[in-house]
Amino acid sequence: MTLLIDNPFRDDSALQAKSGKVSYRNFIQELSITSNDRVLLTAQFNPAMAAHPKLVCRARHLLKNDIVKVEWLDNLGKTAVETFRVTV
Repeated sequence: MTLLIDNPFRDDSALQAKSGKVSYRNFIQELSITSNDRVLLTAQFNPAMAAHPKLVCRARHLLKNDIVKVEWLDNLGKTAVETFRVTV
């Protein structure tokens, strides 16, 4: 399974230079992938990850039309949930 994670990350370094205020980069801290109430993958990330990371993993026992749910929590406390159906 290949996921391209599109999180609206912000890097305020240019704004920080103008204002003098400390600002931190927004990044995904925790990510989990589940299907049929089974955890397929859990991951923890840090600020060094790419802005729009590509995550590749193998998942056994997924069948066509199974629903996969991807959830993440960013360092600002915001969460997101995406679901998709297995097609192959």
